[in-house]
Amino acid sequence: MSQSVLLPPGPFTRIQAEAVTAAYRNITTEDDQGSHFRLVVRDPEGLMVWRAWNFEPDGGAGLNRYIRQYGITKEPSAL
Repeated sequence: MSQSVLLPPGPFTRIQAEAVTAAYRNITTEDDQGSHFRLVVRDPEGLMVWRAWNFEPDGGAGLNRYIRQYGITKEPSAL
């Protein structure tokens, strides 16, 4: 994948979160409450490095920092 998939700097939608989780192996949706949920970024060993609720005012900005640093893209055949 030549270009990384990132979130908007503020709150993010489920569709935006699904695009990110589809692009990276180590980013998942957790604590899904239907109307709100958290995205979690894990390091290569599986340890959580950052998480944010979709409604947080700067949730996307915080996640993007860790996506850039820790994001492990899926193989193109897996997309």
